[in-house]
Amino acid sequence: MRLILKTLILTIFLAGSLNQTLAQDAQSVFEEGKALFTGEQYALALVKLAPLTSLQENNEMVRFASYYYAVSAYKSGDAPTSKSMFLQIAQRFPDWSELDEVNYWLGTLYFEEDDPRQGINYLDKIQSSAFDEQAQNLRSFHFAQITDMELLTALLSENPKETVLASQLADQILKLDVSEQDIDLLERLSEEYDLSLNLGIEGISGSPKKEVYNVGLFLPFSYLEDSARLERVQKDWTMRFYEGTQVALEKLKEEGLQVNLITFDTRDQSVPLRDMLQTDEARSLDFIIGPVFQSSVIQVSRFAKAQQINMLNPLSSNDEIIRDNPFAFLYYPSNQSLAIAAAEYAKVHFRENKNVAVFYSGLGDRPRASLYKEILEKDSFNVPIFEMIRPQESSKIQVMLVEEEEVDKDSLVVADMLAEMDSLREAGEEDWEIYDERDFLKKEPLILPDSIGHIFVASDAQSLSASTISAIDAREDTIMYIGSSRFLSSEQGLSFEQLERINAIFTGSNWIQYDQEEVRDFRERYEFAYNAYPHKDERLGDAYLGYDIIITYGRLLHQYGKYFQVGLKRKAGIKGALTEEFDYRFSNDNRFIPIFRITNSQVVPVEDTANAQNRP
Repeated sequence: MRLILKTLILTIFLAGSLNQTLAQDAQSVFEEGKALFTGEQYALALVKLAPLTSLQENNEMVRFASYYYAVSAYKSGDAPTSKSMFLQIAQRFPDWSELDEVNYWLGTLYFEEDDPRQGINYLDKIQSSAFDEQAQNLRSFHFAQITDMELLTALLSENPKETVLASQLADQILKLDVSEQDIDLLERLSEEYDLSLNLGIEGISGSPKKEVYNVGLFLPFSYLEDSARLERVQKDWTMRFYEGTQVALEKLKEEGLQVNLITFDTRDQSVPLRDMLQTDEARSLDFIIGPVFQSSVIQVSRFAKAQQINMLNPLSSNDEIIRDNPFAFLYYPSNQSLAIAAAEYAKVHFRENKNVAVFYSGLGDRPRASLYKEILEKDSFNVPIFEMIRPQESSKIQVMLVEEEEVDKDSLVVADMLAEMDSLREAGEEDWEIYDERDFLKKEPLILPDSIGHIFVASDAQSLSASTISAIDAREDTIMYIGSSRFLSSEQGLSFEQLERINAIFTGSNWIQYDQEEVRDFRERYEFAYNAYPHKDERLGDAYLGYDIIITYGRLLHQYGKYFQVGLKRKAGIKGALTEEFDYRFSNDNRFIPIFRITNSQVVPVEDTANAQNRP
């Protein structure tokens, strides 16, 4: 209604003004309108100048009258009328000397209408360099208001020189959850437009890149200068791990990537670890691998946090290592992540019998076992067996699951047996005691048939899983098994036929597919270097592990810089050198945990098995 009323009033004034114009000199009307415009009386100037905009003459008076009219309309709050008049000027007077001013105004009006493409179009038509600063300020202001990432991406593609568009697009990406941010696009924007990005790491403004990265290897080597000791150390897991890193360094060199590996012996009695950490060599590190003993982990973790150096624990699943330290990472999934992955699978697939047995090997595994128990009990599962079994005492599981005990036979059966002997005695039979004490007993399993639905082994120790699986295989009932895949390798004691027979399920923590080309290449390199075959260890380090860590994280350092979490936190999957994938988007432990089973003597993801069964 306000717009209609305004239009009617304007029409009445225009009609009166037109009649006056017929009686007045057009130049006088123009001068009056210009004076009102100069005095910022835009509503009156609008009325005074309107008749002149309809004149057909192509002269400066009509052009400026139209220009003043368009500006007055804008200043009066009537942007549509203003834009219409500016468009009319551009069409009627394409060679006018003030057309740059008109195009600037049209650019402004289209930007304000949230039509940046047309705004850019008209600003691009300006030929005079005198407008460069104004036009750029206008672009920058309105580009900074755009939040639609699809529009920003399209506009940047159409206007690749617009740094403000690139910066705004990067800002909008960084406002997303870290896991949803496109790190490849961020990296390209940063490099092409020299942007300084907020990487979301507390106290870190950027991720510096270097030609050579210093990597510290903190392991308990215990090297002493005697041949017997040296021979024993060379057979130790730390030496096998170290040998894997050396093979990896040669591989990285072939790729043109330089890593300077510096070893620190955390078991060296002559130099305390705290003194090692005070050296310039330690402070120069870009990345730390290890240590593995709890006391050493605490010291190095404090050092890494204070010096803002990323560190990776290569063996542990202990959640506490990464707690309250953004620079601490786990190579494996944490106990929490493993428990959640296993429990989520069990809740869906093990519902027929909700009685559960949980075994763990020590205090380090207890958090995994406890969380699994907690999650299942919230979903109406029952956990009657929850026991710690040391790896060297794993046979206790077999005793519990397979061995039998003598118990009294059913009372009715016993009554019948006694009645039978009473009858013989009453009949005068001399040998009426046909049953002795043992005949009144029977053997039955310590754990009754079908009393347990599934067993969760909350440990990476092969001995616990081997004992559990063998016991399950020996029972006549059906008990499902779920545990870690870390002990699965070509060197394992359990046969794949047995694992397939009991339908064992595994959480795939850093699983290595041993028939892939990358593994064959590593084995050939290792055998050539050390004239030996690499051994896979389920809990401690080995050559496979050292090789995988150095290559995977060496590549990350060169791709993303010292603070490679810039990439880790923003990519759904990072390919390992030997392992399938790493996922650090949601935590500083590897959250990529596929579920495996054995099919046709091959380790395959559960979903692949389901798909194969559903194929015609």
